Amino acid sequence: MTSFTFDPLSAPRFRDGTGGLLKQRPEDFLVYEIPMYEPCGEGEHLYVRIRRHGVSHDEMISTVARTWGVKIRDIGFAGIKDTKAVTEQTVSIHLPEGRDQPSVDDERINVLWTDRHGNKLRRGHLDGNRFVVRIREVNPLNVTIAWERLQAMAEQGVPNAFGPQRFGRVGDNHLLARMLLLEDWDGLAARLADGRGGSLESRIRRSLEDGSSPARACRLIPGRMRRFWNDSLQSAIFNAVLSARMDRGDWSRPVVGDMVWNHDTRRTFLFRDEDRHDEATMHRIEEGALVPTGPMWGRAMRSPADDVADFEQEVIDGIDPELAGLLVDAGRSKGTRRPLAVRLTHPAAQSEMDQHGGCIMVQFELPPGAYATSVLRELIGAESPASPSLEEV
Repeated sequence: MTSFTFDPLSAPRFRDGTGGLLKQRPEDFLVYEIPMYEPCGEGEHLYVRIRRHGVSHDEMISTVARTWGVKIRDIGFAGIKDTKAVTEQTVSIHLPEGRDQPSVDDERINVLWTDRHGNKLRRGHLDGNRFVVRIREVNPLNVTIAWERLQAMAEQGVPNAFGPQRFGRVGDNHLLARMLLLEDWDGLAARLADGRGGSLESRIRRSLEDGSSPARACRLIPGRMRRFWNDSLQSAIFNAVLSARMDRGDWSRPVVGDMVWNHDTRRTFLFRDEDRHDEATMHRIEEGALVPTGPMWGRAMRSPADDVADFEQEVIDGIDPELAGLLVDAGRSKGTRRPLAVRLTHPAAQSEMDQHGGCIMVQFELPPGAYATSVLRELIGAESPASPSLEEV
């Protein structure tokens, strides 16, 4: 069996940086969801703006369901936010009949406002997220480094890599997905039962101890978890392609054969030779509005052409020649394209002093689906003693 142990996280481009530590406390990492639209004031869905402090997404949704007396499926949201953070986002609750607003029985969750609208919030119904991050244990004079890096990313774009949280708390969800696709029940059950925490792992361990076969024990893996693992495998391949494009220097500018992402329309098109001679197209490339995409491999993914298609195939074959076929034949996702570079807007950086000491505060906005991890890795640098804390971002 082919080895599959590559690191799905590419290194930052800069070895030096501000240094420092992240997420020393939830209020050091603030996330503000930017709505795609505002509620109109009437309709069957109650929109609730929530601020949560160090609360997981699932815990927040469960609290909302319990508070308003609805089922979890009646709740909509535009995106999943960090747990170790203070976040503001909007959720929708299907409540055809008006009700008095109940009190939330969790002091970590605050309702900021409510209003009504005609549709349920869906994943992706946001314009982006604004981040306010405080870097601790850092020389405040390094704020100049932070500002220069933010300015460079605002001009050149940000590598749109998936962050560590995409690969689970152990960082091996992509490996579990491959075992699942191969139906390697012995390997999968052994890996899950090998001393890691978690309720699923405990159930599989007990099932094996009770005499179940590995294949039978693996039936306990719920569909939601299987889909999440599959997403992690797609993400690992995307990160590998992005890293390879960064190595050759064309990760943020389309070449002939690329499937190009239009940041304004959120659609893709094939970049042809004649596009290189179109003044309007080239101007939009210079602005960062048109960028190359990478593969989220699946059975219906739009493929690039020419040398770009060969390049992506070489990258995935270099990881494991079986992967492309597995994801197309047995994968649970249609697949899609994801931009290799995203826009960073509204950058700011300043030195601060508060009750916890000196720090560097940075602010920036990113589009939907982009990870703050990618920005913070570029700011802090590869050789910083703070690098391990990025695993928690």
